[in-house]
Amino acid sequence: MSEKLLEVKNLKTYFYTDEGVVKSVDDVSFDVEKGKTLGIVGESGCGKSITSLSIMQLVETPPGKIVDGEIIYEGEDLLKKNKEEMRKIRGGQIAMIFQEPMTSLNPVFRIGDQVDEVIELDAQLRKAQQHGDSLRADRNRISKEIGGFMAKGRKDEAEKAKAQIKEFS
Repeated sequence: MSEKLLEVKNLKTYFYTDEGVVKSVDDVSFDVEKGKTLGIVGESGCGKSITSLSIMQLVETPPGKIVDGEIIYEGEDLLKKNKEEMRKIRGGQIAMIFQEPMTSLNPVFRIGDQVDEVIELDAQLRKAQQHGDSLRADRNRISKEIGGFMAKGRKDEAEKAKAQIKEFS
């Protein structure tokens, strides 16, 4: 028996306009099992993109709003995650392939080069994030040291610690 990676249950995403409520996604449910691919197909305007944007919490609010349902990814309800938590999931774990490739691909460059660029940028971003986390830890440690030096009247040590912080900036 396969394990569920994503469960969308009774999803409802509505848009509130001057003309009334547009029920763009109305009671949509589906599962995606680990190792499987799901393609969402349908007529133009049937809610494919809004369903995907809802999963990633990228529906523009207002006028759009997810009014009901659950989006369970690896056992956790994505609708209960805050913006920062969702930012960490988007792109690396969940992504959307847009319907119109010309909106995301440049016809002047080879597709393989464009895909390589995305992979390289992602690797650089992950490395920078890891480096940034260690820099913040170092800054916090040094800031505490500065406070300790100042309290003990050791201003020369405090100045050295401040210089270390400037190195990281």
